[in-house]
This record gives sequence, structure tokens and C-alpha cells, in this order.
Amino acid sequence: MEKQAWEILLAAYLLGSFPSAYLVTHLIRHKDIRKIGDGNMGAKNTLMSVGILAGIIVGVLDLAKGALAVALARYFSSTDEIVLLAGACAILGHDFPLFLRFKGGQGMATMAGVFIMLFPLQMALVLCALIFTLLLFHNWDLSCAVACVLLVVLLWLMGQPPRRIIYTILLLPTLGVTKLIQALHTRDAMANR
Repeated sequence: MEKQAWEILLAAYLLGSFPSAYLVTHLIRHKDIRKIGDGNMGAKNTLMSVGILAGIIVGVLDLAKGALAVALARYFSSTDEIVLLAGACAILGHDFPLFLRFKGGQGMATMAGVFIMLFPLQMALVLCALIFTLLLFHNWDLSCAVACVLLVVLLWLMGQPPRRIIYTILLLPTLGVTKLIQALHTRDAMANR
């Protein structure tokens, strides 16, 4: 891989590492988001623990991290592989941020930002389905699961290249993995109190 490609991927990771929830919560409440609510460093926990405005700000910032990483990769590189890897690096940065000892969020909003840039039409349909499912069942995890499955199906039906479908299938389970890691950390922290 050429030098410029490594620089793009590093920039994407550092962009993803920007600790939106931590900074917004610290500025508004003077607290550490990792020590309130469910301990997740993301928009949902910020919304529930700090307030609607803070949650919206964090959601927009986290979404922008993923979108900007893809946009920058597209600007500086002509290959689709680098663009896809840059999106993955931004998500990795959010989940394991350099600036907070590699303990971050679950990457939902950052991943959504990546997917919006890569698959705008499919994501518009997926977001509508997520909202509809959430209004119908009032269950966030179920709504996200429906959205994830629908995204893969739409990518296949709408003729996306196989590598992009595989990329999406490989990225989606990271949401569950990071959620499991955070649950284990929370359990250990509670046990040590």
C-alpha cells in the first residue's frame, strides 16, 4: 500500500477517535460520560443521561466523523478499497479512541455516517424503516437489527458490488461486539466497587 494510503487511513482513525460524547458531556455537565448512564460513549447514552440537545449534538458529530472520513478518502484516493478501509478506520477510531485509552462507543452513528456516504439511497430507506419499527415496537435494539438486515438486502437487490456487500456484512457485527465488550467492562467496574 502506498504511503498516501496509510496517511488517509491514519487520518480516518484519528477523526473517528475524536471523543464527541466525552467532550460534549464534559462541557455541559462537567461529568465523564463513561461514568453515567450505561457508560457508553455515544449519542444514545448522551441523550438519556445528559439531555436531548447534547444527544443530538453528539449524534451529528459522530455521524459526521464517518461521513467525513469517507469524503476525505474519496478526495485523496481514487481506489474504492481505500475509501472502504477509511470508513472502517473511522469506526475503529470511535470504538477504540486513541485519546481515551481505547475505550469508546459502539460506533452506530459513525457507521451510519460511513454508510450514508457509500449508500445514500439505501440508507434513506433503511432510516425510514428504523423510525417506523421504533414507533411500532418502541424497541431500539430490534429497530437497529431490522435496519441492519434491510440494508444488506437492499444492497444486494439494488446491485451493489459483492465487495461492498461483504464489507457491510463484516462491519455490522462490530456493533454487537463492542456492546458486549462494554457490558463486560461495566460488569467488572460494578464488581470492583
